[in-house]
Amino acid sequence: MPTKTVTIYLNNGDIGYSDERIKVDQDDEVEWGCDNPEHHFSVHFGYNSPLPKGRYRTRPKGRTGGKVVGKPGIYKYFVAVFDGENIWTDDPDLIVRRGG
Repeated sequence: MPTKTVTIYLNNGDIGYSDERIKVDQDDEVEWGCDNPEHHFSVHFGYNSPLPKGRYRTRPKGRTGGKVVGKPGIYKYFVAVFDGENIWTDDPDLIVRRGG
């Protein structure tokens, strides 16, 4: 079970990622972290989460994530990053691939 590690970058209010569109298989692990270890961030899938929980959040220097348990498909999720003054948001995709 491979782990897909995604780094969240914040640059002047723009959120970027080490992988813009995460592609995983069922049973893979996904882990998010922030390039600035002082930033808080959260990842929210809601009720249709392909991971065991719908919400993941961290304190500074934290990482979060879980095992992919959802069916194949495209899952929109919400990212919020707190830089100590502002909260910045984005809504990227996570793709669970069909097994081969």
